[in-house]
Amino acid sequence: MADDARKKRAAALEEKKRRLEELKARRQNRQPTRVPKTTGANLDAYIDGLLKSSAPAVVTPAPAAPAPAPAPKAPEVEPEAKPVAAPAAPVVNVVGVPAPAPPLSPVRKVETFTIGIQTDEDDFPPPSEASDDEDEKKKAEEEKKKEEAKEMETHEVEVKPKILSSDEVESAIKSPPFTSFLNNASKKVERLLGAPLLADLLVSADYAGEREEKVGPEGDGDAVEAVASKLVTTSVAFECGKWTATRDVTGLDWSPVHRELMLASYHMPSMSSSLSGNSAVAAVSPDVTPSASLIPRSGELQSDGLALVWSLAMPTRPEHIFTCGSPVLTARFHPTEHQLIVGGCHSGQLVVWDVRAGRLPVQRSSLATVASATKGHSHPICSMEIVEGGSGLVTAATDGRLNFWSLANLRDPAESLKIGANVSCLAVAPESNTVICGDESGGMHTILTSTGAATTQASSSSRSGGSRRVVRKLEAGDDGAEGHFGMVTGLATKVLPRHSSRGIAKGFLRGSSGLMLTSGVDWTTKLWAPAYTDKPLLSFFNHSYDYMCDVQWCPTHPSVFATASSNGSLGLWNLASSLDEPISGTEGIFVDKASGSAQGLNKIKWSLDGRRIVAASADRLHVLGMSEDVWKPKGDEDARMMHNLTSRGFLDEDKV
Repeated sequence: MADDARKKRAAALEEKKRRLEELKARRQNRQPTRVPKTTGANLDAYIDGLLKSSAPAVVTPAPAAPAPAPAPKAPEVEPEAKPVAAPAAPVVNVVGVPAPAPPLSPVRKVETFTIGIQTDEDDFPPPSEASDDEDEKKKAEEEKKKEEAKEMETHEVEVKPKILSSDEVESAIKSPPFTSFLNNASKKVERLLGAPLLADLLVSADYAGEREEKVGPEGDGDAVEAVASKLVTTSVAFECGKWTATRDVTGLDWSPVHRELMLASYHMPSMSSSLSGNSAVAAVSPDVTPSASLIPRSGELQSDGLALVWSLAMPTRPEHIFTCGSPVLTARFHPTEHQLIVGGCHSGQLVVWDVRAGRLPVQRSSLATVASATKGHSHPICSMEIVEGGSGLVTAATDGRLNFWSLANLRDPAESLKIGANVSCLAVAPESNTVICGDESGGMHTILTSTGAATTQASSSSRSGGSRRVVRKLEAGDDGAEGHFGMVTGLATKVLPRHSSRGIAKGFLRGSSGLMLTSGVDWTTKLWAPAYTDKPLLSFFNHSYDYMCDVQWCPTHPSVFATASSNGSLGLWNLASSLDEPISGTEGIFVDKASGSAQGLNKIKWSLDGRRIVAASADRLHVLGMSEDVWKPKGDEDARMMHNLTSRGFLDEDKV
């Protein structure tokens, strides 16, 4: 088929060349048309002939004379014969007029010329020839494609799949393109499947008239579930046993930018032994595995330190996975850089992870020892909080050392001090940035500047080498008899309201904004007002006599707080309604009802909008959607709470 097309094309070219030769020969044989030349002599002769010819005469007739009167008739006499004279000729006036010259005919001038090119015709074929070649090529390609399509339709070619060996399958699964595709595609599918769940958790489903009330024997007999159903609208468990089995949650946090993301830090596996060779190498070797991948490297599942970022749309797998060589006891989202995560480790180091740079930390603080002169921690970091409006960080270690860091430099602390007790928890007061610490013996300590001003003055003085912070212990009665009788497990301060006109006393705000809560292993949760007194105002007892593991103020409701108990129950209190009984009932709300064993709650954390609260039970996270009765204030709860405290004598009304 290709040879025939080539022959046809060659024959067409020969025919075109033959025609061009014939046209060329005809052009050479053609004689140019010659026009006789008109000279000046012929023109002069023509003019002389015209002048010599006689002009035509113009005859003008004379006017006729009047006829004479007739004479009288004479008698007839025959005269003698005389010759008859001829009549006189009339007078004619001749005037000579020159004849006009004839018009000259225009002379046409014709010029002929020939242009030639000193090139071969083969070098520059006519345009029609090139265009014809392109059209023929396109037609040939289209015909070839049509024939191939017809052949594929008529003759079905059976392609046998290649059977890969086990080594080839393993290498293909571990290849970066395949793992990246599988991870991204599976996440997209899971997010799509979890869209209804995400909607239930992000938007409160407790609309007016849509709540189903229990009626009949079931509703009357189960009062605890009836109360829980009024307060909790949604409950979802988040767990990935492949990574979190036999671990315990040590810290929780919500993303300040993406409200569907939450962070959880985990302790080392309880059944793991010391680091083996493979896991030790994996912990310090360069990490090429992205944090978004779910596939572990060799030894990563047994890594001591683990931090997971969860998305509310994916309950069965984390969004990002981070590891390190030491158990992570606390973790926080970076307040300004949402791609960064800061963690405090059992080794005393601060580590920073970046979601864009893999699973291992991208930065570590200096590792201090007891004998070294560095300001870093040499004991486990038990608590960490953001200070100075998001530009600073404060950490507390179990040996009683507090370090103040600048988020611009997490290699070494900007300031360090030590209190005379083993710190167990830490919190920061609003507005004044006063630091409050609880120790393992039940004592309470405050760290503030010597002038009682904000921490910004202290941080500026710390750059010059001197610390102006003052440590003061709260004297809770005689020998602390009114304080906790054991380790303080949780400490919470209130979120600063929008309008706070009260002043600062003893480093704390006056009024309800200066209240703080503590929980301990002595079964109690205590309410404090350090701006007025060092003693606790009120103690809330757990009716089941179990350890209280954590306590948190609601960020949107001024009088609501939540407690976590070691028996697995969540307690909700509204101090504007009652100072004696929780709104969740004496038994509380059992979070993990699905599991057979009653596991305690390690940590709790409210979302920034107050609509959700996450509770950690062992390695499992439970996100509870709260009804409007819990998180939405009515407008006067703050005043009603302070009225209840003053009317019962817990606060002096004159000082408030």
